[in-house]
Amino acid sequence: MAMVNANYLLGLIAIFAVTTTLFGMIALFWATRRRTNLPLFTPPVSIYKPLKGLDEGLEENLRSFFELDYPTFQLLFCVADSDDPAIPTVSRLLAEYPEQDAQLIVGCPAFGLNPKVESLAAMDRYRRHEILLISDSNVRVRPSYLRETACYLAEPGVGLVTNLFVGVGEVQTGAVLENLELNGFIAGGVAAASLLRMTCVVGKSMLMPVRVLEAIGGFAAVRNLLAEDQVIGMRVRKAGYAIRLSHHVIENVNQTRGFRWFLNRHSRWYKIRRRLAFPTFVIEPTANLATIGLVWAFSGETHIAWGGLVVLVGLGMARDAIQTRWLRGTFPRMRHLVLSPAKDLFLLPVWFDALVNDRVQWRGHRFRIGRFTRLRSTGVPLSVRQRVRRVQRLRAQQEHKG
Repeated sequence: MAMVNANYLLGLIAIFAVTTTLFGMIALFWATRRRTNLPLFTPPVSIYKPLKGLDEGLEENLRSFFELDYPTFQLLFCVADSDDPAIPTVSRLLAEYPEQDAQLIVGCPAFGLNPKVESLAAMDRYRRHEILLISDSNVRVRPSYLRETACYLAEPGVGLVTNLFVGVGEVQTGAVLENLELNGFIAGGVAAASLLRMTCVVGKSMLMPVRVLEAIGGFAAVRNLLAEDQVIGMRVRKAGYAIRLSHHVIENVNQTRGFRWFLNRHSRWYKIRRRLAFPTFVIEPTANLATIGLVWAFSGETHIAWGGLVVLVGLGMARDAIQTRWLRGTFPRMRHLVLSPAKDLFLLPVWFDALVNDRVQWRGHRFRIGRFTRLRSTGVPLSVRQRVRRVQRLRAQQEHKG
């Protein structure tokens, strides 16, 4: 009887996983459909690009912003350190496009624990326009990007516009896994959240009027938070403004990322979702198609369970393949696509770790995250402090004996 109930429960979970997957796919196709009735709205925009190190394809990523088809925009780049390797890249582009209103800012006054927000605040003093765009350094865009994003601000009451993004350029295993996850589960989830009018804002592309940012407390309100993008979105919606998801898809370049980088990145994202959307975070494993299929297959006594495994794994691979094709115009290679179920299995223990562990590594810093992803610098580990005290006591004893 217990076995029958377990099989029944797993069957229901499998149905739920299939339903949410199909809903995410439909939402994605709806969100990125071609629009023909968008208004022509092109206010002057200041673009903030916080930089740290040489992201993959950095020069071409930044070049795509110099080549935007848009009447008036300002480009601001910021690095915290004078020896940052991104400086020569930006300098070359500034020399190549002397007609563009662009500037490199070196050095960030102390502002908070979030180094990205610190860079944004440093750039804010040089802003010329009343619409600002926050854009990460690892994204690449088409010339029509800003036109097809700014037009959504013409709608009354809209306070923020964000974009879907597609992973491109995968070569090594970590990048393959990352792009499959971005183009599959993440893309569908972002689109579904938008369709359901749930707040889901990713800092790769955030366009908003300055008056809206000031109304929610400015950058100072999020300077000590890890998920400054999502919290800005939550504050914008709480202030009574609407959030729109542009149909224009931007590229997130991932080429030679390693396996550890992939796990660390999603560990950080899981911990953010745990702190900001705990109910959604808790049910995420029920959308992990490969894991549900394996549990069902090995716990069931019928061929239906093994058939369920084939269906669930096949659906996951089909989702990742079809959505990748839809978002970037090409299917992933078959030798990459076969890693799709492995990717789901790899992420399950990362989810469990996020459930009990609040430490993250980000931009060369170690933090602990609290409520609303508030950052706290991690001190020297207790074991290290104990060893240091032990050594100090031994030295004191030896000096006393001497």
